[in-house]
Amino acid sequence: MIKKFLSMLLATVMLMSLVTIVTAEEALSGKLTIWAWGADAEAEQREAIIQAFIKAHPELEVEYSIIPTADSVWDQKATAALTSGSGPDLIQMSPDYFGMNTKYYLDLRPYVERDGIDLDAVLVPGMINGYYDTDGKLEGFPMHANIFMMAINKDMFDEAGVAYPEQGWTLDNMLDWGKAFVGGEGAGKTYAMAKHWVMNAAMPYAGGSAPYSDDLSECYMNTPEIEKSLELYQKLILEGYMPNDAESRTIPSAILFQSGLCAMYPLGGFEAAQFLADSKENGINVGLVPMPMGIGNDGKEINVIYATGWAITTTAKNPDAAWAFMKENAFANEEMGKATAIAGMPAGKDVAENYYAKIEYEGFGTTFNDYMVQHLDLSHINPWGGTLASTGDIWANMVEAVTMDGKSPAEAMATYSQQAMDEFASYGFSTAIKAN
Repeated sequence: MIKKFLSMLLATVMLMSLVTIVTAEEALSGKLTIWAWGADAEAEQREAIIQAFIKAHPELEVEYSIIPTADSVWDQKATAALTSGSGPDLIQMSPDYFGMNTKYYLDLRPYVERDGIDLDAVLVPGMINGYYDTDGKLEGFPMHANIFMMAINKDMFDEAGVAYPEQGWTLDNMLDWGKAFVGGEGAGKTYAMAKHWVMNAAMPYAGGSAPYSDDLSECYMNTPEIEKSLELYQKLILEGYMPNDAESRTIPSAILFQSGLCAMYPLGGFEAAQFLADSKENGINVGLVPMPMGIGNDGKEINVIYATGWAITTTAKNPDAAWAFMKENAFANEEMGKATAIAGMPAGKDVAENYYAKIEYEGFGTTFNDYMVQHLDLSHINPWGGTLASTGDIWANMVEAVTMDGKSPAEAMATYSQQAMDEFASYGFSTAIKAN
């Protein structure tokens, strides 16, 4: 009798669970509008993600647009739609916007709490970084992220008798052994490291600190650590470890490496497959090593995160369907997660560790993607995106002063640090924190 009762009880529970699932699925109805940016691999990725969602939800009418970013087409269209209240239900965004459009986005915390989601359990460590505003609002949800790994020309290292860099090396260390790669003139000039465009975003961390606090309440652009970063940048350029701007315009950084003229190249996840294939075709014996750490070993690499996510607009007509899309893209729909891997590391821990990290590049096995997953939380969100771009412009002036205009780091700091701090203060982040 007891066994029969338990069987009936179990059947009832299973039926109730099934009813709950069916009810949840049936609750999604109507039309979902989505706007994303993208070209080439990114556009392919967005298309694949959306088609996987449409396949999983035939009950929804999904209308979407993938808009190019060239010539500011995306910026103009998105800004006009958000400000006029005519935006889509779901819109692409990036955590390095730093609250730029947050007033147009819903707070996603109620959805997370309603569904009982443990974000630490389902997302790659570091993936949610940057999506919270200074007041605690969760303004977006992650799709994917890319960071960097250092590609090295193993033949150049071997011929110079220099050991391959290991975890914990710094750019300060490189000032010693990197000299072995500096030499030649004109078209045959050689360097220790290519001047990748990411350097201006990464170098504020080289001195062992950061340009501002994690909660954006304080600006550190007047600190000894920032001055040390400028000092390192100046030495790298003026002493020939890296090309200067004029030299970089003559030979693009990837081609410089693939021509055997520089020993190291900061390799982003978004360019890895093509870069490694091109390097092999050009006969470059490539190795992959960790990115450098900041001086003082603060536990973080001089590594920058470029991430992309989604937000639900405050004028969304179908926010529940938009949330279902975001959640499934992030971690709850394996097909969407795998489609995300076309252009970056998926947000979901399971797909990232068991699919993305196992993708092999010919001759490198799974080294690159596995590194991306393991080191995301050791990296920094692009410091000069969105709202903070104007402070980034002042940092660029500081860099130009020491690398092109012959100013000392101290002189550059005296000229620009207060400007940077005043500009940072104008965003009102500390006021938002106090209000909270």
